[in-house]
Amino acid sequence: MYSTSLNAIGEIYHKIEHCLIGTGSLEQVDTVYSHPQALGQCRKFIQQHNIKTVPSYDTAGSVKIIKEMKKQNVACIASKNASKINQVSIIKEGIADNPNNYTRFLVLSKKQAEETQKDKTSIIFSIKHEPGTLFRIMEKFNECGVNLTKIESRPKKDTAWEYNFYVDFERNADDAKISEMINKIKENTLFLKILGSYPAAELT
Repeated sequence: MYSTSLNAIGEIYHKIEHCLIGTGSLEQVDTVYSHPQALGQCRKFIQQHNIKTVPSYDTAGSVKIIKEMKKQNVACIASKNASKINQVSIIKEGIADNPNNYTRFLVLSKKQAEETQKDKTSIIFSIKHEPGTLFRIMEKFNECGVNLTKIESRPKKDTAWEYNFYVDFERNADDAKISEMINKIKENTLFLKILGSYPAAELT
């Protein structure tokens, strides 16, 4: 998103439902393969059953790995769809620590989304390495009465100990008050990019 010329025109929430997949029974399983993030999201289940974890490059790929191994004591964590595609049985469904686990995807386009009554805007910015800089930026949102729905920091690739901030907030960037607010925020940033304004999606 930092370097793309595309615009965010929508968002999609996808519910993550982790399953234990393998050829054996739950009692037989002592080793589980999956992506590190999925393993972390199922930590309680793994610890409860005293299962050894083996990180793999992705969840779907872990199904292929254990299918080729043909060992009843080895299973993986992946989705129902991955189980169906690879024709490996589900041992147990719903093993994630958090049953309301969603991943959000942004929809990108060369065009911009049409303004609606329930829009959300995504921006990215980096700030000056000075005391109070982030506070002054957050203060602008408060002064404008804008509700933040997300704030996330990620390390900059080219500079140590400096970060890019990804912020989502309610309202459209073309709104006059929002445009004025963004211009004030720019005064405290090294750079700021509007990723796009789009209709806010609802969890289903």
